[in-house]
Amino acid sequence: MNPTAGQSLLHDLVPQDELMNTVALYSLGFNFARIVGPSLGGVLVLWIGVGGCLIFYGVTLLISGFELLPIRLSVETRVRSSSDWVHEIKEGLDFIRHSPLVLSSTLAAYALSIFVGTYQRFLPIFAKDILKTGPEGLGALMAASGVGAVLSLVFLDAVGRRWRREALLWFSSKATPLLLILFCLSRSLWLSVALMGLLGAAQILFRTVSRLIIQVEAPRELIGRVISVFLMDQGLRSVGSMIMGVFATIFGAALGLSLCSVISMGFTTLTFYRLIGKPREASLKVMSDPESNR
Repeated sequence: MNPTAGQSLLHDLVPQDELMNTVALYSLGFNFARIVGPSLGGVLVLWIGVGGCLIFYGVTLLISGFELLPIRLSVETRVRSSSDWVHEIKEGLDFIRHSPLVLSSTLAAYALSIFVGTYQRFLPIFAKDILKTGPEGLGALMAASGVGAVLSLVFLDAVGRRWRREALLWFSSKATPLLLILFCLSRSLWLSVALMGLLGAAQILFRTVSRLIIQVEAPRELIGRVISVFLMDQGLRSVGSMIMGVFATIFGAALGLSLCSVISMGFTTLTFYRLIGKPREASLKVMSDPESNR
């Protein structure tokens, strides 16, 4: 519920022309916490124990909740006295179905979550059996992904307005599985670390651009429902873990993950061609429609 509510509020908190930077900074804070959090948590466990860490976490959540109280939205939100939740769900799904950009972003997110999203769970296998390294190498691989994610968001915040959303969506959705294939082929630790950083960057770039597309394309009253459908891709990661595990068991980790990446690339390519056309055609559509370049 929290990610959906947070994303829904962004549209009312910032001007329309600042959404790109806002979504990038929103994701930047989340991913920066993913890098700093484990290190800070380890120190706190030594100081105050596991129970103390949980209490500290609860207190910080309460503080962040109270910080939201002074916020006043730029527009008044109309609350319905009675609602038909089945109709409201159908209304959100109908919008997604008739919005090629939102539908293509959502389907691509599902494909990436199923066939690529849980690659990090296989990093211990790559570190030990393929790259022949120990805990230090595994730590470098895992940290590189987070650092790459943060750097990609800094890049998007700086130059994102110069790039068309469709181009960024095409690029990031193809770069993510392609970089995973290159990682599977690598036998050098530091090349693998570099590829893992680029992979993390491409993965977060795709999710950030997809969320921006929803913020811009969806009507204010439907943003929460559309974001909820998009975020269902997180639930598909469990299915993806099973599928990637089966492929890794049958073909080995490197070949299995490569095959999953090929499937992901094929699905996203077919989806984009069917829904928004070729990359050049998509850009031309945006140029001819001033509303889509807001």
